[in-house]
Amino acid sequence: MTRPRRTAMTLGLAAGLVSAAEEIPDGMVRCKGGRFIMGIDTADSRDSLAQQAVEVREFFLDKTTVTNEQFRAFRKATNYQTDSQSFGWSFVLELFATEESKAITNQTVKDATHWLAVPGATWRSPLGPGSGIKDRLQHPVVHVSWNDAKAYCKWAEKRLPTETEWEYCARLPHVGWASTPKLYPWGDEAPSNDTEWKLNLWQGDFPKNDAALDGHAGLAPAEAYEPNGAGLYQMLGNVWEWTATYFSKSSNQRVLRGGSYLDSAAGEFNHRVTVATRMGNTEDSAGDNMGFRCAKSSTAGPKGVKPLGYAYDQSKRKRPPPGVGDPLKAMGEGAAQELMQNLAAEKGAEGLQQWMDKQGMGANVMTAAKAQETREKAAEQRMEMAHKEYVDEVRAHSFDDPSDEEIREQIRKEEL
Repeated sequence: MTRPRRTAMTLGLAAGLVSAAEEIPDGMVRCKGGRFIMGIDTADSRDSLAQQAVEVREFFLDKTTVTNEQFRAFRKATNYQTDSQSFGWSFVLELFATEESKAITNQTVKDATHWLAVPGATWRSPLGPGSGIKDRLQHPVVHVSWNDAKAYCKWAEKRLPTETEWEYCARLPHVGWASTPKLYPWGDEAPSNDTEWKLNLWQGDFPKNDAALDGHAGLAPAEAYEPNGAGLYQMLGNVWEWTATYFSKSSNQRVLRGGSYLDSAAGEFNHRVTVATRMGNTEDSAGDNMGFRCAKSSTAGPKGVKPLGYAYDQSKRKRPPPGVGDPLKAMGEGAAQELMQNLAAEKGAEGLQQWMDKQGMGANVMTAAKAQETREKAAEQRMEMAHKEYVDEVRAHSFDDPSDEEIREQIRKEEL
């Protein structure tokens, strides 16, 4: 039978079609792309996506979140006014707000009175009137909305990363369909006072006291901790990072990733921070714990075929789409055998069966060889029909991360 085009894309990624000759832009790292398991499998899934097998094409990502110094250069070049500047106020955590800020506002957020709506709080006065960025030039720029982040990226001839791209980079080096998903860039060891703090989270009595056991009360500089395996700094904690992806079809919100200094390691308050932690917010929202970093597309890799993206609206699907419910077929025979052997060796037959069930593969297995044989028989009969249903339903019911071509077309329209 004829294989769907997604299989060709998968094989292209598996073959490592990347261009080493393409120069890495200054201040960025090359993310070669490939396959990985997106989302996490935990009982506490309030802030995370369920696991799915997905792909990304090679691209570049900023080493750090955009800093005050970088955003100041953008402001000087363009005279840009952020949404917070236009509105005349933004949210500041009461504990760190200046005394002047506390004196001029009595407005707080319902059910979250530790947030103050401070007149005059902007990227250049991050803690409200009386504060500045002179001593914080290497800190992440904050009080920037999705609209502001998009404007900066356009000026820098870059773009915002998709949610899939962001999580792929946050997981490095633990990526690949045959790689067991980890909760953090360094593995599964949860941050705690008994270990070395590798990210900026809240320790202490929230929101009254930040004990700063990780070395920083409030925001930390953009390069405060060691980078991950790809050379990326602080993908988790410190500030939430805007992405290009819609949070849901009806909310008109965009996805933010990574958590912030206000969040916790175990989820006892606010968000539990892992590589899969996410939230949504409206495009004009901002606060003192929200920032961003830029991405840039690469010319490497197969052309004309969209990578296998995350299918966000699973509740409306009768069958799992090709490559999500059928990762073995999408990977090709050799890679499939490697995946099954690795999972069986690490987790045993029972663990392998559990993983396949969660991927929607619908096979009974005792060994990797038996799993492949059983899966092949069932998959041949439904591959073409499932692929057609997947394409139709995605168009009708869900948001996919925008493709490179869609991003470029959007930029061209804005420039006209």
